[in-house]
Amino acid sequence: MGKRFTDENGKTYVEKKPFYKRVWFWVLAVILIIIIGSSLNNKGVTKEADNGGKKVSSSSTSASSEKENKKSSFYKVGDTVKVGDVEYTLTSVSLTDERNNASDSQPANVVKVSYTEKNTGKDDIPVGMDIEVYGSDNKKAETYPNDNTMGSVAPGKSMDCTAHFGLNSKGEIEIHFSPLVSLKKAAIFKANI
Repeated sequence: MGKRFTDENGKTYVEKKPFYKRVWFWVLAVILIIIIGSSLNNKGVTKEADNGGKKVSSSSTSASSEKENKKSSFYKVGDTVKVGDVEYTLTSVSLTDERNNASDSQPANVVKVSYTEKNTGKDDIPVGMDIEVYGSDNKKAETYPNDNTMGSVAPGKSMDCTAHFGLNSKGEIEIHFSPLVSLKKAAIFKANI
């Protein structure tokens, strides 16, 4: 409470603090500054594609291919896409006959996904847990225990990676790339196997 004082008639008055000296005013001011700052910050940023990431380069440079890419909202083999501080280049997607005899899982098909991961950030990034595959039935594929790449990439460096996934059927698959610790939307590639 504020200061109390009594006038010559015996009435007691309470002197209140000005509004700018009250806690609620400063809490409200900080919240407003954060909201305004975040909205101004997003105006100059280029919007990421609907399927996540920002395309850095493409495998082909023909004009008809560029028109096709604008129609398609998915990336394809050979495209390089940046998600956060990581650039992913999907180099190949193929079925493999390699099987792990020690594995309990024996799927009908095993797909081998090869990609390059480049760290454009300031800290090491983990490799191997940043990829997910969805089969033609839209079900998430389980990682298959073949020669999968695990490790980390130092800032400014890149690494060729391989991951294997077990699928029940052939067809068009989706490959999602997103750094392990990221709030960015995953870049989605499509490939036929």
